[in-house]
Amino acid sequence: MSRFKHIAVVGAGLIGGSIVLGAARRKLAPSLTCWSRSDTSRKFLRQNGIAQVYDTAAEAVRGADLVVIATPVDRMAETCREIGPALSPGALVTDVGSVKTSILKDASHLPPQVTFIGSHPMAGSEKAGATHAQENLFQDRLCFITPTGQESAQALEKIQAFWTELGSRLFTCSAQQHDAMVAAVSHVPHAAASALILAVASLPDFNSHVAGSGLKDTTRVAGGEENLWTGILLANSLPVTAGLAELEKHCRRLRLAIEQGNAQEISQFLKAAKIIRQSLD
Repeated sequence: MSRFKHIAVVGAGLIGGSIVLGAARRKLAPSLTCWSRSDTSRKFLRQNGIAQVYDTAAEAVRGADLVVIATPVDRMAETCREIGPALSPGALVTDVGSVKTSILKDASHLPPQVTFIGSHPMAGSEKAGATHAQENLFQDRLCFITPTGQESAQALEKIQAFWTELGSRLFTCSAQQHDAMVAAVSHVPHAAASALILAVASLPDFNSHVAGSGLKDTTRVAGGEENLWTGILLANSLPVTAGLAELEKHCRRLRLAIEQGNAQEISQFLKAAKIIRQSLD
């Protein structure tokens, strides 16, 4: 039995579009509506025919008992202000943003008669837009839930069930804990990948035609949409800058060891890195 009668997705790009596709496939609500800022995404979703597509965010959320905000992090406050007057009393609102502390502040623009509980599915791609959406994008992927303790147990259970039914594994923590952890496993690696591709491309003998899978694998995420990631890095600036400082320290250590011809130091460095990398598998 559906827990929701009407699910609305605001910002139906890659993540939001995948929520629409996944919710439709799993019949999570009798009514699905959505909105996207992108003309291309709106056209694709209309052609798909699985949800009612609106031209404004406010229209899309009217009557919804669950609203999922999937707009970029730096547009969250704007989105909350825009949809606030159209939200039904008692509606549940969640999001998919990869920074939670700043989004909690942005959610204060929502009316008091709705409940906001932050979410962050650890799923995505360097590609953008609903045309790249996948109905199983969240299958077996971790999804953070960041309650504040102010919401009811029933509201929290509904949000948890929603992501579970989309296939996600749940991890519940505070917004602050989320931001520190995600900086370490996502935001700093993205920044590092961008720095790495710029560094090697600036070398006088760089030739993209001879680049192999090693460079492509280590820099894949640098192909992400730059405006989206600018908002993310700025919104989570403290843990990200701390992580980049650590990266600089380790790069300096390895550079000095190579300059000094210190084979033992280089070997210890590479072995420590290998052990941690293997633990990810």
